[in-house]
Amino acid sequence: MTSFFFSFGCTTETVQEEEEKTYVNPVIMGDFPDPSIIRVEDTFYAVGTSNDFAPNYPIYESADLVNWTRIASVFSEPPAWASEDFWAPELFYKEGTFYVYYTTKRKDNGIACIGVATAEDITKGFTDHGIIIEWGEEAIDAYVFQDEDDKLYISWKAYGLTEDRDIEILSSELSADGLSLVGEHWTLTDFTQGWTGAGDEGQSIVKRGDYYYMFYSIGGCCDNRCDYRVMVSRSKDLHDGWEQFPEPILQGGEEWRCPGHGTLVQTAENRDYYMYHSYNATDFEFIGRQGMLDEIVWDEETAWPHFKNGNTPSEEALLPFQNTQQEQITNWEDDFSSDKNLAFWEWDVKVPKPNETLENGDLIISPSHAGVNFLGLRPKMGDYSMVTEVKLSEAQNGIGVYSNQENVLAITASTSEVEVYKIQGGVKKVLAAESLSANQSIFLKYEARDGRYYKFYWSTDETDWQEIQIENTPEFDASFIAQWGFSPRGGFIVDGQSSESASYSFLKVGYVR
Repeated sequence: MTSFFFSFGCTTETVQEEEEKTYVNPVIMGDFPDPSIIRVEDTFYAVGTSNDFAPNYPIYESADLVNWTRIASVFSEPPAWASEDFWAPELFYKEGTFYVYYTTKRKDNGIACIGVATAEDITKGFTDHGIIIEWGEEAIDAYVFQDEDDKLYISWKAYGLTEDRDIEILSSELSADGLSLVGEHWTLTDFTQGWTGAGDEGQSIVKRGDYYYMFYSIGGCCDNRCDYRVMVSRSKDLHDGWEQFPEPILQGGEEWRCPGHGTLVQTAENRDYYMYHSYNATDFEFIGRQGMLDEIVWDEETAWPHFKNGNTPSEEALLPFQNTQQEQITNWEDDFSSDKNLAFWEWDVKVPKPNETLENGDLIISPSHAGVNFLGLRPKMGDYSMVTEVKLSEAQNGIGVYSNQENVLAITASTSEVEVYKIQGGVKKVLAAESLSANQSIFLKYEARDGRYYKFYWSTDETDWQEIQIENTPEFDASFIAQWGFSPRGGFIVDGQSSESASYSFLKVGYVR
C-alpha cells in the first residue's frame, strides 16, 4: 500500500456542510517551510524544512489534517557528508517503508544535492543512504510519486545544466527500492516547446482522469519582498506536452502572503488537500513560513483544479472531518522534571551542539565552543514572551533570539550584572546593563511583538519585574535578527567563552492572541 494515492479519483464527493464547523490557518504554527504530507491508512504525516537548525526536518502526525503533534525528526544529527541548508524534505511511503528525499549541501564542495533516507518506524529516525541526485551547480526540491504502472518517478529543480539552459524541473524513473535513478532523465518544463517561467520549483505531481497535474511555485520565496505563488500545468503524457494554466491558482492575500511549495494528499473520503507554507503579513520572516492547509476541487467541465475558498490562503475554512475540533494555541512550559522535550531542542548545525543534561530538576547546558551556545525552539507566533530562572555564575547566561553566530539578541546575567546585548553582523554591542546584588539565581524575561520588537525584564521573585530601558525607546527594533529565508529561534543563550555550565530551572513561553 502506498501512502500517496497517485491516481486521484474522477468523481467529486459532495461535501456535507450542515454544521459549518471551521478550522483556522495555520495548522502547523511557526517556521515550517516546504511542507510535504502523506497519508498512511488513517494517519497523516508531514515534514518540513529545518534550514540550519538541527535536529533536521521536523516530523508531525495528525488524524484529521488540522491538529498536528511533533513526533520525531528525520535526523537527530546531520548526515556526515552534509553541512547546511537542510531544505525541502519529501515524504513517500511504500510497502512498510518510509522514504524521505531531502536537500542539503555537501561539506566538501558546498554544492546542494538531494539525498535519500529510509525508516520502517517513522518515530525512531531515518537511516541515510547518501546522495541520490547531484546535478550541475545545484539540485533541490525532490518530489517522488508512483504511477499507475507501479513505477516510481522522481522530479527535482535543476540548476547549471549548461551555460545556455535555464533552471528546469527534471524527472527520472527510480529503481524499485527508491534508492537510485533509472534510465535517462527528461524535462517537465521544456522551454523549447513553449514553457514559460523562470525558477519554477516546489512541484507536486498527481494523476487524475486522463491528465497528470503538476502544481508548482514561482517567484521570490523567502523574505518580506517575496511574491511567491502557486501555478498548475497538465499533460496526458508524463514526458511531454505540458499545458500551463495561465494564472496563479493561489497567491498572497491581506493576512497571508507568498504561499507555495506544497504537496497534495487525499482523504479516505476522496477530498483533496494541499499543504503549503505562507508568511503571516505581520510576523513575516521573524516567525517564518507557516504550515497552511486548503482544499482543492476540480472543475468537471474544464478538468482544471482550483482552491475551494478562492485563490488566496484561507484564514478560516470548513473542517476536513465532521468530528474534528481544532485545538487552541496554549502557553508552553518545561520544568525539566523529565527529558520529554530534549529530543526537539534545536541548535545551530554550523557549530558543535551544546551538551545538555537534566540534574535534580534543572537543565544543565555545557558550552561546546567559543561564542554563543544556543539551544531553543521555534516560536509559534510573533507576539509571545519567554521566561526562565538561571543560576548565577561568573559567566553571562540567559535567554534570547538566535539566527546564527553572527546575529543574536539576548538578555543574560552573571553574579555581578544583568545585560542586554546584540550581535549584529558578528559585532557584539551591549545595549544596557544593570548591577546585581548577591543572588543565587535570577528570573529573566523578554517580550516580543510581531517577532521584531522586544522588551526585556529581570526579577528576583518572578513577580516584581524590572524593565531594562534600551536607548530610551519603548521597544527595541531587532529587524536585523531575521536572515534571508531563516527565521530566528528563541531559547537559551550560554556563554561559550567560559568553561562553566549554565543551569536553568524552567522555561515558559506565553502567547498573546
